[in-house]
Amino acid sequence: MTGPATTVPRRLPMQPLTVEAFAPFGSLAALDAAGGRAVNQNRARRVPGIGDLAHDAAATRPVLDTYHIEPSPLPFTVVCFERHSLTSQVFIPVRCARLLIVVAPDDVDGGPDIDRAVAFVDDHRSVIHYRAGAWHSPLVALDDAAVLTMLMWEAGDFRDCQEVASFAPLDVVG
Repeated sequence: MTGPATTVPRRLPMQPLTVEAFAPFGSLAALDAAGGRAVNQNRARRVPGIGDLAHDAAATRPVLDTYHIEPSPLPFTVVCFERHSLTSQVFIPVRCARLLIVVAPDDVDGGPDIDRAVAFVDDHRSVIHYRAGAWHSPLVALDDAAVLTMLMWEAGDFRDCQEVASFAPLDVVG
C-alpha cells in the first residue's frame, strides 16, 4: 500500500528585473531615470515613464489604491497566479526594499504556463507595469514591509481579477 501522493514544489531561481527580460509581461520605468523635460516653471522634471497603459472599454472605473505588503522570507512558495484581462496594472513603489515579481506566459489553453514561469527581484527603483492579461503572482515584499500605489481600471465583475491556484507550488529561491 502506498501513502498519499505528495507534490514536490519546483524550484525557481530569481533573476534581476530588466526591461528586456520583463518585456513579454509588461514594461518598466525607472524612478531615478535621467532626462525628461522641465515643467512647473522649471522647478521640476517630467521624465517619461509608462507609455503603453491600456484598458478595454468595458473597464470604465479607474482605481488608484495603496498596497501594504508584509515581508516574506525566501524561499517563497507561489501558490497562485492572477491576471487582469481588461486592463494594465501599474505598481509604483512608495516605500519598500526588494520586491519579488513572478510571471508566467500563457499556456495553450490561456492559463498560466507554470513550466515557463520566471521570478524577478527588483531593488525598489522600478515602476512595474503588467500588460493586460499578463499572468503574475501577487507581489511579494522581501527584507522589509512595502507600500506601493496601484493603478488599474475595473469593470466591476469577474473579469477584473482571474485567479488560478491549481498547479504544483513553485519555490522561489535567492
